[in-house]
Amino acid sequence: MSSDPEAVAQRWVTSLSAHDLEAAVDCFDAAYVDEAPARRGESVRGQDSVRRNFSMLLSDLPDLAANISRTVADGDDVWMEWSMQGTRRDGTLLEFVGVNIFRVKDGRFRSGRIYTEIVRDAGGIDAQINRMAKGNS
Repeated sequence: MSSDPEAVAQRWVTSLSAHDLEAAVDCFDAAYVDEAPARRGESVRGQDSVRRNFSMLLSDLPDLAANISRTVADGDDVWMEWSMQGTRRDGTLLEFVGVNIFRVKDGRFRSGRIYTEIVRDAGGIDAQINRMAKGNS
C-alpha cells in the first residue's frame, strides 16, 4: 500500500467508482476524523462512520461514479478537487463536487477537511451575490 498522498486519493476514488466498499473504507485510518467547516456540527469519526456513509451512498446511488479533477500534495497532505454523480432510486440525477484536504499517515487518510456542494442551476452570478448579500434563496 502506497503512502504517497496522491496515490491514496486515487485509490479511494477508484474504490468508490468500483463500488468496492471495503477497499474505500481501507483508505481511512481507524482513528480518522474530519470536519466540514461549511456545515457546522457535521463530522465523521472512525472507519465505522466512514463505512456507514459510503454504504448508504453506494446503496442509494447504484451507479455512483467518482472522478478526481486535480490533486496537489504538500508533505503528508493532499488537496483534491473531485466530482461524483449517480442516479437516485427515484431516477433523478445527483451531481456533487468538492475539495477535500486530507492528511495521510501510513497509507491512509488520518484527518480531513471536507467542502462539498450539490451541483444545481443557481441562476447566475447576480443571483448568487443576492443570496450571499441579502440572504435570499
